[in-house]
Amino acid sequence: MNSTSIRAVMLNIRAKKDSRQVIKSLEIKKGNTIADIGSGGGYFTFEFSKIIGTAGKVFAIDTNQKFLSHINKILKRDKIQNIKIVISNENRCPLPNTSYDLIFMRNVFHHITSPVNYFKNIKNCIKPGCKIAIIEWLPTNIKWRYVGFPGHCTQENEIQKIMLDAGFMHLKSFDFLKKESFNIFQKQSL
Repeated sequence: MNSTSIRAVMLNIRAKKDSRQVIKSLEIKKGNTIADIGSGGGYFTFEFSKIIGTAGKVFAIDTNQKFLSHINKILKRDKIQNIKIVISNENRCPLPNTSYDLIFMRNVFHHITSPVNYFKNIKNCIKPGCKIAIIEWLPTNIKWRYVGFPGHCTQENEIQKIMLDAGFMHLKSFDFLKKESFNIFQKQSL
């Protein structure tokens, strides 16, 4: 196993914790179209794929080509047809032109260099009713942990303000994740 595969497996182990509650909270249905922005090792991408079935589509979107290659190997090995790989960057997410039911982001918000512009761009690519789920590390005082590195987390109220500035209304928050905030937003009506 190469270093990218090991990192992907480690990311997936961490993603699996509390994933049942996260997925249940998202209210995903068969046939949904989902963008998994910051797909990492692919844990949620593959879980979403199982739920939406052959009538749906999941877009695994990441800035790391090696992680996307890891996901692609699994797609080919398991002959999965409802996942598409998309390379991105921190400044602009190239959402394929389609109708999304859900945009999912887990612990990637802090990587976005211009979040208001980033989400305004997304707002122009999604249909009314599309939800954006943002899970993000909460600030911590433990400096030696990965999450404690400066800039590797975002205050929940800051996320909510940025999303409001980008044209999204806050629908709900969940508090079952101990070290992360979990908020759902929707495009504001005109």
